[in-house]
Amino acid sequence: MTTFASKGDDWSNDALWSPDYLKSVGPTSHQGQFASNMAMYTRAMDQEGHVVDITWKELSKGALESISSEKKVKEIFEKNGYDVTDKMDFIPLLDGSITFEDGVPAGGGVVTFALNSLGVDSEGIEPGDTVYLMQETKPGSGVWEVYAAKVGENYDIAVNVSRNGSLVLVKVMSNGDVITVDKTTGNVVDRVPGGNNNGNTNTNPSGSTGTSTNASTSAGTSPKTGEF
Repeated sequence: MTTFASKGDDWSNDALWSPDYLKSVGPTSHQGQFASNMAMYTRAMDQEGHVVDITWKELSKGALESISSEKKVKEIFEKNGYDVTDKMDFIPLLDGSITFEDGVPAGGGVVTFALNSLGVDSEGIEPGDTVYLMQETKPGSGVWEVYAAKVGENYDIAVNVSRNGSLVLVKVMSNGDVITVDKTTGNVVDRVPGGNNNGNTNTNPSGSTGTSTNASTSAGTSPKTGEF
């Protein structure tokens, strides 16, 4: 569980964006169960609901360097049209570089993250809260897109991932509470990706999640954790 010191202490959120910490919440971590959990509790499907194979590896050195401080992360959010303030804390929940083994499905792959089972720091997160997925536009570019997604009833999220590469899941907090960051550009809509239904073609989602219209990623309600 991540703890925060008072503003008068020497603590800085930059510690949470150091390469060592990001590796500790990545797929090759030797701390906790992240290494095995990333394989067990993330799943991908194509737009028709068929399960597709994915693999995970740790972020590249270049990717880690491009997000090595909270200031850099805040600048990324600002460039993606978010209204960032000094009172916001940006906390990485998990990260990894994803590869769709048989190529990225047409329209993107719907990747589900079971947050509780992954062992992420879910302090303060409740169903309906917004979290953010950062994805590097291409390997080593240092340029990131940011997509918003709502946490489902079972503490999981699904996002439509349009390419292979580095991902970081982020929560934003203010005064100890998880918050939604306002958009200064573009609109925010709710979209449910097709086929997010455990491989069946008849969908019956239990909810929906949101994303910005300038992103190629959408998010939807994922199946119960026990169905992984």
